[in-house]
Amino acid sequence: MIKRSTFITVIFIFVLLALGLVLFRVLNPADPAEAADDNMRVWLWENRGLDLIVQVALVFAGALGIAAILPVEENDD
Repeated sequence: MIKRSTFITVIFIFVLLALGLVLFRVLNPADPAEAADDNMRVWLWENRGLDLIVQVALVFAGALGIAAILPVEENDD
């Protein structure tokens, strides 16, 4: 009984993946010349300075977040 349900689950996952692949191919053209050059991805790729600033800000915010949750050491001098 478990083997049958496992088999049905595997078949269901395979069908979902195949359907997803078909939908991806239909909704996204294979020819990059058909895609518009005005989209956000192209603009960010050409203007890497903004991307670099955002990444530095995120790393700095992450470091501040980690520092905020660490306990404060008390010196008994």
